[in-house]
Amino acid sequence: MRAPTLTILRSLPMRRLQPAVSPLPEKTRFDRELTAELDALRSQGQIGLPQKLDAAITTHKKIASDFLRNIISDKNDVDRVAVDKYLEDNVEILDVCNYFVDKMGHINEYVDLLRVVLHLAERGGSGAATRALELLDSCQGFAKRCANMEKNRSSCLKKMLRQKLCHIEGDKLSEVMCGSKAMALMCCRFLELGLSFDTKHGLPLMKLSQPASSCSWMRLLEELAKEEDEKKKMKNQRRRCWSELQQTVTAARELRKQMKGKKEKETKYAVEGLKMSCKELEHGVEIVEERVKILYKSLIDVRMSLLGILSQPTTVFRSD
Repeated sequence: MRAPTLTILRSLPMRRLQPAVSPLPEKTRFDRELTAELDALRSQGQIGLPQKLDAAITTHKKIASDFLRNIISDKNDVDRVAVDKYLEDNVEILDVCNYFVDKMGHINEYVDLLRVVLHLAERGGSGAATRALELLDSCQGFAKRCANMEKNRSSCLKKMLRQKLCHIEGDKLSEVMCGSKAMALMCCRFLELGLSFDTKHGLPLMKLSQPASSCSWMRLLEELAKEEDEKKKMKNQRRRCWSELQQTVTAARELRKQMKGKKEKETKYAVEGLKMSCKELEHGVEIVEERVKILYKSLIDVRMSLLGILSQPTTVFRSD
């Protein structure tokens, strides 16, 4: 039988070939739940430290813990190298949490000194004013020493924040560890900014080694960090972006300036401003300190769950 000629072939109806499109990877339940948590966080508008800490606590206490329990029951094979790396980073993050608790203790000492200053300034008299100025000088020196200590300590935190976060596609345990660490590091970054005596203090963004589109929560976490950075750069929102601590440091400087100038009316306004700042700062530290301690315990719980996975006799370890 003769082969069909080119003319005959051209006359046959041809289906239009569609380019092959790879389907998007199916979102994991962990991705969906962490994305929902970050969506809820961003929907709150002006986000403070307590809200960020609450999101990190929920990630560890509920989302990650639930997945780790399921992984233990499934007895999947485990990448021992990845787990060991997470456990190593987990120790550093726990150490940073302890550092922040100590730092909040220093902030409370600073507030106690300022309350003595306020008492003296309100009492009036040359002797009380002289003593108040001496204490304000001490407060300013205290703030400078704390700012210098921050510069030394923050080098370790900067190194942690610059590290790349990634997870292995299809590996549920790696994704959980990545999400857990990313949320903890986000809080470390904003705690360092919010609890800084230095109003010009800044820290780098976290780096995510995978494209932002690979996981919805990764993209949202990047956007959240960038939004906070953009707010800090905007001059008209600078005061709003300052933390209660930085506002208190500024208010103490203002009172010192007015008392030195012996401007009675301006001094009264400065006293009221500092009194309000101290009250807000003390309340804010109390709330944040409680949440940092809860986050610390949640990080320990995740750590113990991973150690439980490693101790399972039926667990198959991967070395790749």
